[in-house]
Amino acid sequence: MDRKMWMGLFIAFIMVFSIFGFVVDFALQPSQKLKYGDYKFRVVDQRYITKIDGQEHVFAFFPLDLEYIQLTDDVKRLLAAPVLTITYNPESNLSQNFGEAQYYFELQLQNKAVERAVTNNQGLDLPQKSCADATEQQPVIELQTGVASKISAEGNCIVITSLDAYDVYQQVERIIYITLGVMS
Repeated sequence: MDRKMWMGLFIAFIMVFSIFGFVVDFALQPSQKLKYGDYKFRVVDQRYITKIDGQEHVFAFFPLDLEYIQLTDDVKRLLAAPVLTITYNPESNLSQNFGEAQYYFELQLQNKAVERAVTNNQGLDLPQKSCADATEQQPVIELQTGVASKISAEGNCIVITSLDAYDVYQQVERIIYITLGVMS
């Protein structure tokens, strides 16, 4: 009986410590490292983290995955302005995603002044702005839904037309990468 008991304890010991070893190995696993241009990214919990001008930024997409999104030189020129207004129609079926995108612009672009607005402010505290209010010193980025995904410049306005929520986040992150100088 002693021999069976010791064998059972030994097997239990092996099982417990193999689970403990797996947990420790998983917790201490180094993050994956990627490079894009002059920027080094760490991948942690499916997020891409890099330092830009000494400040850490966290992204949902790696820049290489967004290169297919084309931006004209006019769009890039407008993004260089020190103040940007981000607006959308609050009655859009993507209004929640557009609101999140506004906040994301504000969070990521701390080197710029970002004004949040809506195209129809009935019942909202945000100012009402659209492409008609865009100036060269303060371009407007208008978030819209549509049947084709694209980013275009119309005068001093950047129009981001998205198919769905995933498309919104990809396009917004592409714009942010350009504005921060990670992508060209």
